[in-house]
Amino acid sequence: MPTPFINESFTFTNPDGSTVQVVGSGNQFYAQFETEDGYTVVKDSQSGYYCYAASTSEDAPLQSSGRRVGEASPKKLGLEKHLKPARNVTRALATKALVDSGFSTRWQQRRAERKALTLRSLEGGLMAEPLSSPTVGNYKGLCILIEFPDVAPTISRAEVDNFCNKTGYSGFGNNGSVKDYFLFNSRNKLTYTNVVTQYYKAAHNRSYYTDPGVAFGTRARQLITEALDHLKAQGFNFSQLTVDGSGYIYALNVFYVGDRVNNWSEGLWPHQWSLASPYNVGSGKKFSDYQITNMGSALTLRTFCHENGHMICNFPDLYDYGSESYGIGNYCLMCYGGNNNNPVQIGAYLKNAAGWATKLETITPGITATLNAANNDFYIHKKNATEYFIVENRQKSGRDSFLPDAGLAIWHIDETGNNSNEQMMPAQHYLCSIEQADNKFDLEKKINGGDANDLYVSGNTFSDTTSPNSKWWDNSNSGLHVANISASGAIMTFKALGTAGWVYNKKVIQVSGDDSPVWSHVIIEGFPGWRRIEPLSADGVTNVLIILTEAHHQNRPVNVYFTETGQVRSVYL
Repeated sequence: MPTPFINESFTFTNPDGSTVQVVGSGNQFYAQFETEDGYTVVKDSQSGYYCYAASTSEDAPLQSSGRRVGEASPKKLGLEKHLKPARNVTRALATKALVDSGFSTRWQQRRAERKALTLRSLEGGLMAEPLSSPTVGNYKGLCILIEFPDVAPTISRAEVDNFCNKTGYSGFGNNGSVKDYFLFNSRNKLTYTNVVTQYYKAAHNRSYYTDPGVAFGTRARQLITEALDHLKAQGFNFSQLTVDGSGYIYALNVFYVGDRVNNWSEGLWPHQWSLASPYNVGSGKKFSDYQITNMGSALTLRTFCHENGHMICNFPDLYDYGSESYGIGNYCLMCYGGNNNNPVQIGAYLKNAAGWATKLETITPGITATLNAANNDFYIHKKNATEYFIVENRQKSGRDSFLPDAGLAIWHIDETGNNSNEQMMPAQHYLCSIEQADNKFDLEKKINGGDANDLYVSGNTFSDTTSPNSKWWDNSNSGLHVANISASGAIMTFKALGTAGWVYNKKVIQVSGDDSPVWSHVIIEGFPGWRRIEPLSADGVTNVLIILTEAHHQNRPVNVYFTETGQVRSVYL
C-alpha cells in the first residue's frame, strides 16, 4: 500500500470550490486531518463540506459538527483540539476500508501462500529456518505515462526513464535511480528496471477520472485499462516483462501528469492495489497488481520504491493501518521510510527474506559477532521458523542518512503477528518490531518515528532479564544475551553470552588439539565455530580429548557442558 504520511500538509476542496488547508497523518485505509491550529476536521456526509469534528461516544467514529471550517471560531463553538476516536474504532475503520476495497493483490496472495507453507511445515516439524522468498537476478517492470487532453506533461519520458533506470541518477535531488536503490539494498543481487512507455493521452479530461462521486479506485482502474488497451493495440512487447510462477507480471507502475487534485481516498488519490480482474496480454501473461500516482513537478524515490517492494519482493507494510502506532517508524522503507529523495534502507528482516544477506550466522554463546554496516551482515537467534531475533548494524550515512539513530538494530520477528497490533501482548503484537534500547516503546505508543536512543551501542545489553528483554512473545526465555557491544561505528561487534549448562546428544563435527587448553578445540553440532576445551582440572584436557575423539571416530553423540561464554567444560558419552 502507499507509503504512510505523518503531519503532511494537504489542500482539500469543498463542493463550491473553496479550499481547506489541513495537516494529516495516516495511510490508504485510515487517516486523520486537522486544521493548522489543531482542530480535527472530517468530511460532512450530508453536505460534502469539510467541517470541524465533534466527539460522540467513546466507541464511535468522530462526527461532523455541521460547522464548516473557517465559518466560525472553533474555540467559540466550544470544540476541542486534537480530537481522536478510540483505538478500537480506528482499527475497525481501517479494517472496513481494507475489506471494502474488494480485491486481493497478487503479492499478498504470494505472501499468504508462503506463510501457509511455513505454518504447515512448522506443525509437521519439518522446518527450522525462516521461510525465504528470494528476489534475485534481473526483474523488469512496466511504467506507463499518462497525460490528459486538458493537462499536458511537464516531465519528459526520458527523465522518467532515467529516474527508473539510470545508474547514479540525481534528478530532483534523488539519491540514485529506482534501479540503484534496489541494487544497493540487495548488495548487487537484484537488478530491477522498468520499461517506460511514451505518454498515452487519456480518453477524457482529468476531471472525469478524479470525480469524487465515483467509488475510489474505479476510474483509476478504468484509466489503466485504457492505457493497456492502447499498448496492446500498438503491438507492445509484453514478453520482456518478468512474471511469477502463475504468469502474473510483477510490477505495473502508472504515473499521471499534474498535481494531486483529489481529497484523501477519492478519485485518483495515489494508491496501490489490483485490477478488478486480470488483464491478459497473451502467451499466458497477465496484469493484476498496480500502483498509480501523480507526477506533480518532481519525481521522488520513497513511494515508488515502497510500492515496488510490495510488487517485486512481496514485502508487507510494516506500519499500522489504523494509525494507532508508528510501526517500525523510519527504520525501514516499508514503514515511513525516512526521506522522499533518499529513503532509508530496507530492514534486516525483509532483506534476509529476499535472499540478500551477505552473511547470516546463528548467535550461539561464546561467539564474538562482527557486523559491517556496508554489508548485509545479519546474526539470527531462532525459536522456530516463525519467531526469531535478527541483528544488524545501521549507521546514519549514505542511504541511511535519515535514520533516527545509529548502532545495532535488534529486530523481533513473529510471522504470525501483524504491525497493526501495537499491544505488545502474547496474542497481539507486531509482525516486525524493533527493540528500543531506551525501553520507552515510543513507536508502539505513537510518540515518534524513532529517536536517538533506540539502537544498541556500548553500555547497552540485551537479555532475558534486561528492559526491554529478549523473551519470546509467549514470555518464555529465549536465552539470547547480547553483551560487550562496541561503540557505534561502520563495523560493530558484540559478545554472545549464554546460560552455563548441559546440552545432550550432540554430534562431534570436528576435534583438534593437544594437552594444552590453548590448542584444544572442538566443533559441536548446533554450535557453530571452534569451541575451546577448558576443563577445571589440569589433566582434564586429555580426558575430554579422548572422549571427543572416540565419539567423532565412532559417530557417537556426546553430552556437553558449556560455560556462559561457550567453552567446553566437560563431556561424557
